[in-house]
Amino acid sequence: MDLELRKRALTSSKDALSLLNNKKLISKIDFDNLNKLHDDFWTDSLNISMTSNTNPTNDDNALDISNSKALVAFSGGVDSTVSAVLAKKLFKTDLITVYSPIIINDDRKHEISNLAQKLGLSHTFVDVDLSEIKENTIKKKYHPCGKCHTAIENTALTYALNNSYDYIIYGDMLSTGPLSIHYLKNGIIRLNMPSFLALEKNGSRKLLKHEKINIVQSYGCNLLKIANKNKNMQKFTIQRILREVRAQVITKEEGLKNIKDVIS
Repeated sequence: MDLELRKRALTSSKDALSLLNNKKLISKIDFDNLNKLHDDFWTDSLNISMTSNTNPTNDDNALDISNSKALVAFSGGVDSTVSAVLAKKLFKTDLITVYSPIIINDDRKHEISNLAQKLGLSHTFVDVDLSEIKENTIKKKYHPCGKCHTAIENTALTYALNNSYDYIIYGDMLSTGPLSIHYLKNGIIRLNMPSFLALEKNGSRKLLKHEKINIVQSYGCNLLKIANKNKNMQKFTIQRILREVRAQVITKEEGLKNIKDVIS
């Protein structure tokens, strides 16, 4: 990511964190910990590289875990996994995978369980019904990603609220600034960890490497692959990829690879 772009994103998310603190919507220990984590990434930005001596996952930078409960929406991909790795250094952290056989097959479900176990975090699968979305995708009524994303987030949020979590954490890379961390009306703080820290995909991979985690997967779930059989829907998928390229959260090379996966 371009240095100035990353610094602007970090400044904006720091302002969002400060706003929560000013409104007394966040505990002092959580504010201090998130502020320290954020400062580590700011320092790293000044050093231009994610390979600097400031590595937020080092034991030397250990933070005091608060009593706040955090639920990470966990797909087992790079973004949600790095979110989980960072979250467990801040909060009492659990993982939730919103599950449907339409998007997660048995092998993938097993991989997600194994990764959660490796992270040493409590993990729950919660079912969601995506049959209508799949049916309408097959009928070419709409591209599934928006509706599927909403259904999954709503399921995770409902679980978080019903189980008295203080934070719900997503691996969203694009919701920067005030959207990266904000207080929801129903009394829970939403934290989009990668966007809060202006983390791009390769930076997340480097952090995971320190945890001896390597995630390799093709682009898109099974439902998206059904959608991409339709040329018109391919265009919407490619637009989503290009958004990430323009935001510089993935490289042009990775964007091209993902587009090739879509049209292959």
